[in-house]
Amino acid sequence: MIKSRNRCRHWRSRERFLLLLLTLAIFLNRFEVGMAQTEIEAKITKGAVKYIEALDIAVVDFSPAESEYAQRITEVVRQDLDFSLYFRVAEIDSFVLAILGNDLYNMDGWYQLGVHYLLEGSVRTEEEKLKVEINLVDAIRKKVIKSFRFEAKAESYRALAHSIADEVVLNFTGQKGIFSSKIAYVHWKDGEKEIYICDYDGRNPHPVTNDRSINISPTWSPDGGKLVYTSYKNRNPDLWVTDLSASKNEVLASYQGLNSAPAFSPDGKYLAATLTRDGNPEIYLLTPQGEIVRRLTYGRAIDSSPTWSPNSQEIAFTSDRSGYPQIYVMDTEGANLRRLTYTGDITDSPCWSPRGDRIAFVLRGGGRLDIHTMDVTGENMSRLTNQGSNENPRWSPDGLHIVFGSNRTGKYEVYSMHWDGSSQRRITGEGENYNPSWSPRF
Repeated sequence: MIKSRNRCRHWRSRERFLLLLLTLAIFLNRFEVGMAQTEIEAKITKGAVKYIEALDIAVVDFSPAESEYAQRITEVVRQDLDFSLYFRVAEIDSFVLAILGNDLYNMDGWYQLGVHYLLEGSVRTEEEKLKVEINLVDAIRKKVIKSFRFEAKAESYRALAHSIADEVVLNFTGQKGIFSSKIAYVHWKDGEKEIYICDYDGRNPHPVTNDRSINISPTWSPDGGKLVYTSYKNRNPDLWVTDLSASKNEVLASYQGLNSAPAFSPDGKYLAATLTRDGNPEIYLLTPQGEIVRRLTYGRAIDSSPTWSPNSQEIAFTSDRSGYPQIYVMDTEGANLRRLTYTGDITDSPCWSPRGDRIAFVLRGGGRLDIHTMDVTGENMSRLTNQGSNENPRWSPDGLHIVFGSNRTGKYEVYSMHWDGSSQRRITGEGENYNPSWSPRF
């Protein structure tokens, strides 16, 4: 009888053990599938950008090696991921090749080099179309963790490469990259100012307007489908809107006097703008169709340059109500006003980071203008530029980069930099270019 009970206990224990093993196997399978995103989420925060820790990745030359398109796409993907700040892209030089034994798929060698992930791909050309297959490989676990397929016209190989990089960032962070985004800006040549658009890296510039007039202050709609800007096309500074899908321009707001500095709320419900319809530059809330909802500021001061908080609940703006331009914040009723800056000189052009943690702005000092950032409380100011005069900072949709205008070479051009002021580089050329605006993700 005792032996029978012991035998029953033995089998029940064995069943529980087998069940535990089965449960553990299911868990480990799910764990491996989500490992890549889990690891990077532990290293990349969605709030303060100063805590981002980049992951090491190698982008292996896409095959076939003799394909010009494979070479070009590989290079663009490398540049995109390196720019992102989410990754450190390994340089495949003679030292690396020696460690790998000239075998780019030597996973133990990559692990020895500290590289965790590999991106490999193949490119086929069929009837003027590119078909690309991509594998994201975990070098430590020696397995493919994600596969992608892309297709595009051969002439759009750069856009295709940007899409690849966007998907890689999405796989690790849960949000697409910003490499398919665009930058609108003012192109000034022969006395005319037209709105242009280029890729985030300055490539593929092309005009949006051709009015032979003055067009300034472009801003994107939250869906990226429209641009609103101030135009003197009808001999008055009116707000115009361009539907980019239809290439159609029309007047949005033409109130008496100045209609300027448009800024869409992130939820798309409102447009903030500076109007002088009542005689003084004041900030108004408009519908996306240009109808006035309410006036937000009152007084003899000049109030301008509105920018929205990411939750569409507050607006930062410039006002000289203290005697010289400083930056203030109010809610969408024009109430709960607070002053952010108390500098001894002009501050202007605030732009609220989509992460919500910082506001970029322009501060005049030593006879020139420089880009700064500060906390949304007005504390912890940091100067980002120190060459020439620098104006109109605008954040990237991920809050990790800034575009701005600068005359450091003797004429105004559009530059980009990382959130901390590093890696400043010119992205425009020909004529003079300034007043940039970064689109949302596409």
